[in-house]
Amino acid sequence: MINSYDIAIIGAGPAGMSAAITASEAGAKVIVLDDKKFAGGQIYRNVCNSPIEQVNALGPDYLKGRSLVERFGQCSAEKISSASVWHVSNSGEVLFSKEQSTTKLTAREIIVSCGAMERPFPISGWHLPGVMSAGSAQVMLKSDGVVQDDAVFVGTGPLLYLIVAQYLRLGVRVKALVDTTPKTNYLDSFSSLPGALNEYPTLIKGLGLLKEIQKSGIPVYKYAQDLAITGETSANGVKFQSGKQSYNLSCDHIFLHQGVIPNLNMTRSLSLDHHWSEQQLCWTPTLDSWGQSSATNISVAGDCSGIIGAEGAEHMGRLVALNQLSKLGIIATDIRDTQALTSQHRLLRFNRLRRFIDRLYRPKEDHRIPTQDTTVVCRCEEVDLATLRQEFERGAQGPNELKMMSRCGMGPCQGRQCGHTVSELLALWRGEAVKEVGYYRLRSPMRLLNLTEFSDFSHIEPTRATDTSQVQIQEVTR
Repeated sequence: MINSYDIAIIGAGPAGMSAAITASEAGAKVIVLDDKKFAGGQIYRNVCNSPIEQVNALGPDYLKGRSLVERFGQCSAEKISSASVWHVSNSGEVLFSKEQSTTKLTAREIIVSCGAMERPFPISGWHLPGVMSAGSAQVMLKSDGVVQDDAVFVGTGPLLYLIVAQYLRLGVRVKALVDTTPKTNYLDSFSSLPGALNEYPTLIKGLGLLKEIQKSGIPVYKYAQDLAITGETSANGVKFQSGKQSYNLSCDHIFLHQGVIPNLNMTRSLSLDHHWSEQQLCWTPTLDSWGQSSATNISVAGDCSGIIGAEGAEHMGRLVALNQLSKLGIIATDIRDTQALTSQHRLLRFNRLRRFIDRLYRPKEDHRIPTQDTTVVCRCEEVDLATLRQEFERGAQGPNELKMMSRCGMGPCQGRQCGHTVSELLALWRGEAVKEVGYYRLRSPMRLLNLTEFSDFSHIEPTRATDTSQVQIQEVTR
């Protein structure tokens, strides 16, 4: 591949940026494709271009991303923003769309660093207008400075508490926090606490968020269960049980969150090996300690490899890049091993902390696996639980058969919002482990395309121009 890049990186979150910095500093020809206008991923979204005047309200963990984004901007990797990758092949071919045209490149090695997505929260009424994920609320805040007064936040996990705290610091009215963390989780997670104590500053920050919310005076309902969103054509409230009391809070906006899981559509479309993580209750790519996947030229870094957090993703991106540099012959293996020691040590500590967090904020089974027939499982195609059970009884024993017979997973999101739910439902109905059930079979294109995107076709090749942050796009007539 004479005109190929050494490394193509898909995603410019902490892992992708770190990998790009590491590889480009070693002299590799690197290109980074990101679907956002500015680098940073979700955690550092718009950190150098924030629309919020009181940006300090978003917290120190957000602000420390500035240095990484700035280093990424200054490195010699070529960068294309607002680029939607929709096809990657094992031969190193990458196709992406930008401004309604399709562009092709080739690379000897590929790093997939597409980050995480929020875990589906399939409770009754979660599909109604007025209900959205808490992460989406944070996207609106970081991207446009848009907030919603008097919303109710429902769920569990550090990200939920962080978003509530950010709202409160900005003076946004929050109607209530409905915390679904089961009481039993506190006891169950205790055995993992000693391993997490090495990262005690992170634990202290988490406790600080909870204390900050409690001091604000907003109602906090703990150990909530039996959740349901009320309303016919749009949400008008949320019902739940807390302790021995039942509640029905009137509200027009409800933000749900119960943790994050890897964004798998790209790794699945590449037919990489995956396995079910019982610790994180999700599918993850099967990788070695260097992030190497089952495809010899494709590695996976960051939260799309398994949830490890922003700083962990940064270290993993560096490890993956070092390994690919070694494979390409740009650095020696012993140099790779020496330079990797610090990141390997940090990842070991982060993983111990992760075990504690995963156990403490493990979502309840009935918040992952719906039980009411009318609950919508596939929001794109509006397929409810009763329909899925009916098709299962008619012989749809696997995710792909269920997809074919019910259209569950055929919508624009291509199964992102229903894939894990379907796997767990089928495991329950078949009386087997989730790992035996599997997941949807996905293929390219990885998103919906229109004919305009095929009418203007180009390709790009590495350039060593003075301004290496730009790429030279060459038109191809067809």
